[in-house]
Amino acid sequence: MLTTKYVRDNIEEIKASLKRRRSDYPIDKLLSLDAEWRDQKTKLQKLQTERNRASIEIARLKKAGESAEQNMERLPELKKEILEIESLLPSYEREINELLWNMPNVLHESVPYGESEDQNVEIKKWGVANKKISVNHEDLLVSKDLLDIERASKVAGARFYYLKGDLVLLEQSIIRFAIDYLTKKGYKALTTPFMLRKSFYRGVTALADFEDMLYMVTDPKELSKRKDYERTEDDLFLIGTAEHTMAAMHAGEVFSAKDLPVKYVAVTPCFRREAGAHGRDTKGLFRVHQFYKVEQFIFSTREESWKYFDELIQNEEEMLQKLKLPYHAIEFCTGGIGTVAARKIDLEVWFPSQQRYREMTSGSNCTEWQSVRLDIKYDDKIGRHYVHTLNATALATTRAIVAIVENYLNDDGSISVPDVLVPYMGKRFIGSA
Repeated sequence: MLTTKYVRDNIEEIKASLKRRRSDYPIDKLLSLDAEWRDQKTKLQKLQTERNRASIEIARLKKAGESAEQNMERLPELKKEILEIESLLPSYEREINELLWNMPNVLHESVPYGESEDQNVEIKKWGVANKKISVNHEDLLVSKDLLDIERASKVAGARFYYLKGDLVLLEQSIIRFAIDYLTKKGYKALTTPFMLRKSFYRGVTALADFEDMLYMVTDPKELSKRKDYERTEDDLFLIGTAEHTMAAMHAGEVFSAKDLPVKYVAVTPCFRREAGAHGRDTKGLFRVHQFYKVEQFIFSTREESWKYFDELIQNEEEMLQKLKLPYHAIEFCTGGIGTVAARKIDLEVWFPSQQRYREMTSGSNCTEWQSVRLDIKYDDKIGRHYVHTLNATALATTRAIVAIVENYLNDDGSISVPDVLVPYMGKRFIGSA
């Protein structure tokens, strides 16, 4: 759990980062509440000590046959003062904890200044992005009997889908390609729980910002008993990404520095309500409520985390290059980076039908933000420290499918399979016999 002591110990760095973010996070309010809470705790401890001493003195006087009346007169007053402070402290603690959970991470010095995502910076470009197609991928795939959106909408609602035939094989080929690539690099393969308790979700992301994206899984009978349908720390959410279950996996544990880094690659379904995204990318597979994603995750020492951040981004680039998908790399600016990451780079792939680059992968170094909240540490010769946590997409299947279909669409209407996926697909064209 993040503590006010941690904040006080790192206050200058935190304040400088908030200034760079132009954040309205109320750091002065947090410090003031903390000072008041500590002052009240000190008063409480003094009153409790006085009460205990008075009780001991009363017992001594009675045993000696002497009058304890004067000491006894003070006890009710002490009890009243103690109860008043004890009743006041929980409100301080609730407000302090809520502020602590939502404090933005300290930015890396390399993060460029900008007021919004519109000012993110292109730092690299790879491949030729000049092909243009007029057909929508949904219409194309439906015409080839590889996709059914209409029936999915009937049974589950908007932004769901049925993949059919070779599109199922393509999805599995993408997953296996990414898993094979990363396990050969020393990443341990995982499947994780598809659900996560709220208490852990609070530790892995800024839940106030992310909760509207999540599907909650709670027994309706249990939920109906609660006042105003409030949520508890034991409530389960369907995961939006395996990053979150991998981060929480080692909550409350202590690594030895010699055992770090720990590198994982997980494949899971991801579930997202996409709240607030209505009207954008509503056609086909680009923005959907469920998809499979292969995710990279690293637990690292603080000294080596930036080296591994570069490694994660390099892995993403190499996979897109092997798929021969044109992309550019975007460095997130101070106003677009969000709460959790200290630095963030997205790779955006060229989508010919849109004539623009769109997000394909995202990589972040969250430094201590998650590990402090989840209490994940490591020991070295100097002492005990919080680990650094890093995450990066390997490939998200539905968006990768759209990118492949559009970039590999031939003039005769056939769709080629990327060379690197042919061994997995067993064929060179999608939809062929």
